[in-house]
Amino acid sequence: MSASVQWTKSLGWKFFLRTGLVILLLVGAVLGVALIQTKKAAQASASDGLRSAAALLGRTFDQQAKVMDSGLAVFAEYPAYLAEIEKAEQTQDLKSTLDALNENLPTFSGDVALIVKPDGKLLASSEAAPGRSDFGDVGIVQMALSPDEAAAAGYNGPSYRGFVALGHAVYHAVARRLSSPSGAFLGVMLVGTRLDTQQAEALRALALPPGDARLALMSGFKFQGDTFPDAASRGQAETALNSPAFAPAKRAVLQGQVPSPVRLRIEGHDYLATLVPLRGVNALDLQAAEMLAMPLDPFMAPFDRLKGWILGAGAAGLLLALLVALVSARSVTAPLARLADATSRLAGGERIELPEPTAKDEVGLLTERFRGLIAELRAKEEMVAMLEQVRSGGAVNTRIAAQADMTVVDVDATVSLLGKSLPAPKRLTIKEGEVFASRYKVEGVLGKGGMGVVLKARDLQLDEEVALKVIRPEHAVDADFLDRLKQEVKLARRITHRFVLRTHDFAEADGVAFVSMEYLKGVTLKRLLDDRGRLPLSLVLRIGRQVAEGLEAAHAEGVVHRDIKPLNVLFDARGDVKLMDFGLAAPVAASGTDASGQVFGSPRYMAPEQVRGDRVDPRTDLYSLGVMLFELATGTPPFPGSDVSELLRKQLSAEAPHAKDLDPSLPASFSFLLDRLLQKRMDDRPSGAAEVVEVLKAIQSGGEAGETRRTA
Repeated sequence: MSASVQWTKSLGWKFFLRTGLVILLLVGAVLGVALIQTKKAAQASASDGLRSAAALLGRTFDQQAKVMDSGLAVFAEYPAYLAEIEKAEQTQDLKSTLDALNENLPTFSGDVALIVKPDGKLLASSEAAPGRSDFGDVGIVQMALSPDEAAAAGYNGPSYRGFVALGHAVYHAVARRLSSPSGAFLGVMLVGTRLDTQQAEALRALALPPGDARLALMSGFKFQGDTFPDAASRGQAETALNSPAFAPAKRAVLQGQVPSPVRLRIEGHDYLATLVPLRGVNALDLQAAEMLAMPLDPFMAPFDRLKGWILGAGAAGLLLALLVALVSARSVTAPLARLADATSRLAGGERIELPEPTAKDEVGLLTERFRGLIAELRAKEEMVAMLEQVRSGGAVNTRIAAQADMTVVDVDATVSLLGKSLPAPKRLTIKEGEVFASRYKVEGVLGKGGMGVVLKARDLQLDEEVALKVIRPEHAVDADFLDRLKQEVKLARRITHRFVLRTHDFAEADGVAFVSMEYLKGVTLKRLLDDRGRLPLSLVLRIGRQVAEGLEAAHAEGVVHRDIKPLNVLFDARGDVKLMDFGLAAPVAASGTDASGQVFGSPRYMAPEQVRGDRVDPRTDLYSLGVMLFELATGTPPFPGSDVSELLRKQLSAEAPHAKDLDPSLPASFSFLLDRLLQKRMDDRPSGAAEVVEVLKAIQSGGEAGETRRTA
């Protein structure tokens, strides 16, 4: 017994335990490090494979579109086919056209070919039941029908690539315009390849390594075609796709991003999978994407072999330690049971705690590239919420009084500054419910200003709501003014842009001149400014960018607005800007006065050259835009006050204050832009609205503009 006691306390026992512990720690550390490094290498290799496959698939889709378009281009130039299509549109005899479509499908390398008439309706299809008859809302068809609008949006023809849903199927498609030999526009032809299992198999063979790598083509995150071997594995993949683990990946795809890979298990095997958004018109609308799944087992095979060698070496080390301990403690006896018990307790109390790797791979950092878009979405949500608060804060009174008084104006209103004297102000009486100009039933007053009153009315001929700007009586008797106004309306009608309110026509009735315009139920920037005071910088940048884009479109048509101010900026239900009231519009580089020498404008927002009656050009609008942005960002205009003469004097000679001096939280880049916009000399201002748009975008995505300032 004493020998047993001595053994448990002997140096041999302690030596054995220490040696064994060192070996266990070493073996465990090697196994742990090897496992972590192997998993990391396996995941990195799989991630690299996924990235390479995604890039190759993108190029494959591009090449597929080129092949389809080359066949489509040949078809679109073949006179006999075009003549048959023209005849089919006239006679509705589609047999020859259908034969031509089906005969050329192999040439197109497509699964479907169809022809859409100029009105967007289906004329003929290689499919007996293509699943729809109206293609007016299909993006690539819209672009082919309206190539100028497509070019303005950044899509240049003559062909357009994207995705289209036909029934329950989704197709990768290209579209081209068709014109007869005589030049008559016949419509649009579309050729598409279906996203199905056959295409998935072909793409997998091109982009993924041989073996168990899988590919699925999706729309609405539902499989359209895949390379999974059976229904069981396909069902497991679809179940995993609908699990919470894939929710962040789906959100990233809906924003056009490539998300980080996700681990999943299919039929007992580990995979690294990622979702890749397909690129093309309407791809995001259809939620068109690919699922790529790379097996991890092949990358883990070297570790499985290495693990056996490590365990064998560890076992040999333990045996050697035991022999050394026995030799060292030859004179010491100890019960083996106690040795086993002590070894079990000590071994059970030791754990290898290895920290988690802190390094992140490139895929995990991709989401940082879309801060600008996210900031834009946040700003839009904030704008819509703010407009809703303004709307709910009090309804606009649109009822008409017995008389609409148009004699009172202020420094924010459009006024005549120079030239011949006008007749004394009159009062214009318009009763609610009466029919104006034998066509427009008056429903309410939308606003009043120095030039006239704006009415809400219903066009009885077209049965739609319109806005009528009725010119003040003292201006309506001025023949020179009316002639100039007619020319301005002609200019304004040339502008078509999403941020510009359409101007319809100029007319006179019973001695009353008026301009008809598109009616939009919304909130003006003037009302928002009066209600909220200065606005958060993120909204100022968004408003400024959209107004500048609208001005860019107007200037491109050779039109200068000449009356940019908050009252002429309207917000639609989505929170987007509508630049309105081109009633003072003038050709680029026009004189600042009309034929009678009169100068028109809003004193608070007029550029110096307007005050002087000098030549105006697009930079005149940029000055007014600068005044408006200054007021939105700081809560006060550069030159406050209500005295018109003093205000005009300051517009001519006083230096505008620095916005950053009034609000130090403003980014220096934004304050510098305002300084440039408010320069007295036109040559010192930005060269055009396009430059202002780019500067505002740069500020918006640079981080400074991302923080929303709150007003007191």
